[in-house]
Amino acid sequence: MEKLIKKNNNTGLIITVGNYKGGAGKTSNSTLIGYTLAKQGIKVLVVDLDPQTNATKALLLTKSALEKDNIMTINKTIMSGVANGSLVDLPVNIMPNYDLLPSYPDFGDFPKYVYKHANNETEEVSILKPLLDELRPNYDLIILDIPPMSREVTANATVASDYTLISFQTQERSLTGAENYINDLLIYKDKFNLNIDVVGILPVLQNKKGTVDNAMLNMAKESFGEDLVFKSVIPHMERIKRFDITGITDKDRFDRKVMQTYEIATNEFIEKINTLEDAKNE
Repeated sequence: MEKLIKKNNNTGLIITVGNYKGGAGKTSNSTLIGYTLAKQGIKVLVVDLDPQTNATKALLLTKSALEKDNIMTINKTIMSGVANGSLVDLPVNIMPNYDLLPSYPDFGDFPKYVYKHANNETEEVSILKPLLDELRPNYDLIILDIPPMSREVTANATVASDYTLISFQTQERSLTGAENYINDLLIYKDKFNLNIDVVGILPVLQNKKGTVDNAMLNMAKESFGEDLVFKSVIPHMERIKRFDITGITDKDRFDRKVMQTYEIATNEFIEKINTLEDAKNE
């Protein structure tokens, strides 16, 4: 696979995986795209910006499965890193080329921190950007996994990002969540003069042959444009849910089916980013 195109020799790209609807597959897509990229030699950091800590739990379990004798402890939370003005010493290595910046429930205090320490709207949305920019030189791609409905986190992630990937479960509420998310994205882009682009809409199907799923997929193509919706789809697979309990594994045919699905989606993801990067560099 072609390596991610960087904007310069020292700067990795930052991408937010978003949708205002919970249960849209954001965390699974963040962690499994990250895992797939890492396996292909691309250096990835997943930043868990959700106080529910689902990405953190799944990836720490992945590390434990790979290093059975290693007892994992986290000495510092992301919220304390924000308060101290640096996230540099927070990333935890999960496996070769794959790091995690773990979250903790105290990140639920981030909105209060924003309003306490910012004097205006521009400052409110710019707290995470300098902290994440410090991490760029160490990675090819930084993936931000954000909670479904926190405008403070979403705004900060948007301002810090070069791109966003919309995770879209084929349900009406998920479509509405994606539409509202993109509407806010366009508002932020205009208000704060951002150079952020949508990589695409990655569909997560409940039932690959279901009439509702296919109808919602067609509605997404009508709403966002067919070119923006990934040709790859993530079908419902029980093994993906199991990864939340066991960590990501690559041992049997069920694991391999998940990995093959994500390899196809990740290839398309890379192609879309490279096309956008080429357009920026022209």
